[in-house]
Amino acid sequence: MENDRRGRAASGPVTRANGDQTKEKILDAAEELFGAHSFDTVSLRDITNHAGVTLALASYHFGTKDNLFSAVMVRRAHYLNQMRISLLGQLDADGSTDVGAYIDAFLRPFVTQAISEDAGWKSYIELVSKVALTNRWNDLVRDHYDELANQFIARIRPLLPDHSEEALYRGFAFGLQLGLQIISQNRRVDSLSGGKYSGRDLEASYAYGLKFVTAGMLGLASK
Repeated sequence: MENDRRGRAASGPVTRANGDQTKEKILDAAEELFGAHSFDTVSLRDITNHAGVTLALASYHFGTKDNLFSAVMVRRAHYLNQMRISLLGQLDADGSTDVGAYIDAFLRPFVTQAISEDAGWKSYIELVSKVALTNRWNDLVRDHYDELANQFIARIRPLLPDHSEEALYRGFAFGLQLGLQIISQNRRVDSLSGGKYSGRDLEASYAYGLKFVTAGMLGLASK
């Protein structure tokens, strides 16, 4: 069915309900393609073809590919942050003094979603892992993730009185970068071990990674 530039079908106006469904279809398709490939190699037309909608509808709902990319990144950020807030609340209630537990509470939601059967989450995590390797999207990451990350750093700070502020920030950032590499199921360990161990064994990789990050953070004391 043909659509005009305002996203209206030839047979009548688009309702809010089917408009929302169309937006979700576009977001799902964009998430899958951006996760599997990259922002630069995926066109808006690729996305609309994959979603089974017209280019005019994508332009109507999102305007540009940049806007669509931002919407994909933001859509699941709130859910991840709510999971982190819940875990942080549990640690606060318990009066935890375990640095590793706070690092785990920030990274664990990614792991939980990565091992789920939800294909959308798998695509999203692949996308976030790629975004973390470049400075191109720093503003987007800052706007939706940094406030909560700083809350975690604030909880860790009194637990590590011998650490400088710089050590805390750099250590936390290193942990995030390693965590995302693990969660993306990087296969380097497969070749190094001749296939004996696999990056696809996410639980094992994460368990070792968490110990590594925690030990690294503790090792940054200035005294």
